Amino acid sequence: MEKDNYSSIFVISDIHGCATELKLLLNKLPLDKKSLVVFLGDYIDRGPASKEVIDTILDLQKRYEVVPLMGNHEKMLLDFLKDPTSAEAGMFIYNGGGATLASYKIDNTDHYVIPKEHLAFYSSLRKFHQTEKYFFVHAGVPDLSIEMISDEDSDTLLWIREDFFYSDYRWEKLIVHGHTPANEVEITERRMNIDTGCVFNNKLTAIELPERKVYSVTKQKKAFHVYLKDESGISSRRSVRYTGSIPVYVHSDDSILKFETINYNEHGMLIIDLMFKNKIIFQEDQMVRGTIGDSSHETIRFEGVVVRAEKNDKGVFYALKFDKTPFNLMDNPLERHSDLKKKAV
Repeated sequence: MEKDNYSSIFVISDIHGCATELKLLLNKLPLDKKSLVVFLGDYIDRGPASKEVIDTILDLQKRYEVVPLMGNHEKMLLDFLKDPTSAEAGMFIYNGGGATLASYKIDNTDHYVIPKEHLAFYSSLRKFHQTEKYFFVHAGVPDLSIEMISDEDSDTLLWIREDFFYSDYRWEKLIVHGHTPANEVEITERRMNIDTGCVFNNKLTAIELPERKVYSVTKQKKAFHVYLKDESGISSRRSVRYTGSIPVYVHSDDSILKFETINYNEHGMLIIDLMFKNKIIFQEDQMVRGTIGDSSHETIRFEGVVVRAEKNDKGVFYALKFDKTPFNLMDNPLERHSDLKKKAV
């Protein structure tokens, strides 16, 4: 634990590939050699320039003391790199990971290369940091004394929302976090939320401690769907397709039917029916909707049309083309958060 003996502490969270806004924001900050800059994670995904964000932070580390923490999106990237066929890898892609891979793309190809320096950065990220007065974390903390919190609470530190916001637990330090976008910085007796939803067309914010002075840069260009394009020339697919098993749930009448992906990308997927293995229940051109992923963290919605249905000795398969991509269907978290804020302390 460090003493709060810096001239100032500047905290930034949830950049999500918004490199232009990050550079503009850093230029606004009155940094000096005694400053500490704490990043609360989610440097990557969804926005157009994840690689450039990391380059900017690595350059900043050469001039100032910087503490970069892990967000849930960096954890999903590491899961993807560890096993690209895993369900965790699939959730990385469907949570905007294709934009990150595209930022590392080799020119005129559908291949990407993440530099060793960047891999070392992602692997070195810590789950939390604390000083005498503040506990810095990406999403929030469990109902535990600060001294009891450890990396074993990883899922909570990286993913928690409602349980943290609704909690009436009294932590010994002010919790400074991001992860849940709000229109403005939120400050209560127990926590401070500095995620102001830049990638959702709001703004990128830094807060200076202990003064609690806020610096912001509005989104310069409206966010758009970024993904790793399929430039192999082998197929007509718009984006690179990944192989792996992700849970998929299709909502049909009053039932929820369970499937699993065979392969997928941001524009569609090939799934196998896990419930009806000898019967085709969806016909070509039929519209379907549902969710991707399980309930352990956050699921992704989809809407699409069946472009192929087939049955063989291995089961029943459906090829789906998204009518609206998961990116287009993503709830506006700034609107969603307004309800959470009404109930939270």
